[in-house]
Amino acid sequence: MLVVLIFGLMGLFIMLNLPVAFALGVTSLAFLTFATNVPLIVVVQRLLLGVDSFTLLGVPLFIFVGIMMNRTNLSQKIVDFAMALVGHMKGGLAMVNVVTSMFFAGISGTSMADTAAVGGVIIPAMIDKGYKPSFTGAVTAASSTIGIIIPPSVPMILYGVFVGLSVPTLFIAGLLPGIMIGVAMCLVSLIISIKEGYGSETKFSLKTLAKTFIESIPALILPLIILGGIMGGVFTTTEAAGAAASYIILYGLVTRELPPKKIFAAAKESALLSGQVMIIISVANLLGWVFAYAKIPQLLVNPFLTLTTNPYLFLWIVSAILIVAGTFLHGTAMLVIVIPLFLPIAAKLGIHPFHFAMVVMMCWGIGQQTPPVGSALYITCTLAKIDMWTLTKANMPFVGSLIAILAMVIHLPDFMVFAIPRALGML
Repeated sequence: MLVVLIFGLMGLFIMLNLPVAFALGVTSLAFLTFATNVPLIVVVQRLLLGVDSFTLLGVPLFIFVGIMMNRTNLSQKIVDFAMALVGHMKGGLAMVNVVTSMFFAGISGTSMADTAAVGGVIIPAMIDKGYKPSFTGAVTAASSTIGIIIPPSVPMILYGVFVGLSVPTLFIAGLLPGIMIGVAMCLVSLIISIKEGYGSETKFSLKTLAKTFIESIPALILPLIILGGIMGGVFTTTEAAGAAASYIILYGLVTRELPPKKIFAAAKESALLSGQVMIIISVANLLGWVFAYAKIPQLLVNPFLTLTTNPYLFLWIVSAILIVAGTFLHGTAMLVIVIPLFLPIAAKLGIHPFHFAMVVMMCWGIGQQTPPVGSALYITCTLAKIDMWTLTKANMPFVGSLIAILAMVIHLPDFMVFAIPRALGML
């Protein structure tokens, strides 16, 4: 009965389209006030503990780096390099779209920054070249999912802090799934381009490839700073974010693309975006404590174990629930509401926590591609000037590719999730 009341109240607030932080906070406060004798000072303590983390400092820094990328010519340099690399293939601009997202994913850590940066440059170019706006929007929105899988990843930072897993190990575990998503989306783009008769944009030129590569080095240094520093043991996740932010500030000042006034504006924007995330994480910590106090996860263990003891079937059930939940919940809210309920069951079934984490990240990414709550979709609809329904229909083949990679993550964890971390001695 208690579970029904808690989730019923929370669901009511969400259906009323109230802010997620408000829904979580009021639900937690109502439970503590009317169902327990816990002093309300605990509310303040849990709210503060929720964001009292050195690792979380990486969130505003990575968001800042993504915003700064949008305000310099670094995004265009990456696009030019991707064009030289894959622009000669059928549907060249679609390929460029996906490959650029893969490069950008190694810098920004968020799908929204990826969508805004890549879409702002590629979408007008694709439409001018005769690509259908629906296909243009679909490939842009879908490829932005790579931004939360290939490290660095703001959602992985949030997950690692919330669940208590090593963020650097999560980053490296996401490397191979992210690359596989990019390959799968390139294949889907190629098939659709052949069917629709989209041609190549350029002829392959080793000279042009070398030239654009050299010009893009200032942008490509950023993933090396972040991943190289983390994998080499030089930086923690937060220190890597700080080093990347320092580098891009220095680049902007030296090239005079970003005077101090613009840097301050970017810092202000990143602070506002980070504040929204931090408020949710703070309230989420309170809700997580409420779940633990009410023993809600334990109440669900036995019913699930009577349903199945097969870990793979369990992961598919969880994936279906998360994907459905992702249609109306923001990823961060899904993390704090749904995930704590399944963690004890996953542990009982012997599922490795990093394996479970990658399944969650994949479902998080798929959830960003499904209306009505899909941040990447809204940005893309605006840029491509199409409606949500048209974009969603065109996006189905790409969502299918994401589900195919999810299947590989579920059934081939030794290869997809553990191979690189184990090779680097991180597991």
